[in-house]
Amino acid sequence: MNKIDTRNWKEFDMSELFDIRPTKNHNLTNKELMQEDGENPVIVNSSYDNGVGGFTHYDITEKGNVITFSDTTTSDSIFYQPNDFVGYSHVQVLKPLQYTEQWTRESLLFFTVVFKKKSSLMNYDYVNKFTRNDALKLKIKLPVTNDGKPDFEYMENFIKRLETREREYKRCFKVFKKGKIKKSRYN
Repeated sequence: MNKIDTRNWKEFDMSELFDIRPTKNHNLTNKELMQEDGENPVIVNSSYDNGVGGFTHYDITEKGNVITFSDTTTSDSIFYQPNDFVGYSHVQVLKPLQYTEQWTRESLLFFTVVFKKKSSLMNYDYVNKFTRNDALKLKIKLPVTNDGKPDFEYMENFIKRLETREREYKRCFKVFKKGKIKKSRYN
């Protein structure tokens, strides 16, 4: 994929785009909360598995289609959450303040990558934690329309192109793996 031209992008204050607050949680120990046969994902302070630390039968505390991050670790814990989930201590949730109808799955995925990249440049670690206040102070550069608003169409189309490309790669790999394409053709 070609390098993205960001010269005409504009910086937005995170605090103008999103409300950031702690997730609601059940104030239980991990042993009490996590259940082997649970169905509801629990988003924890982790930089793995999209932040899902386990599953529970306890009630959902947060709606999906949001971005989460832990305020006890690095920026590696920033994830898009497509589904409803159970919150956890020190997990923050970003909810759109403006353009709420335009923040789709694809535009939030795009934003998550930009947010994570920007945060990773700030050198946060387990001593210098990435907090809600730090996140609110960030300026995030996004593609814009001619009137200076976030270009949601660009963000959505970018993610859709990536997903289409990934599906094509997977399809080609399956065909190649089944031997329907001569391997010598690619040597």
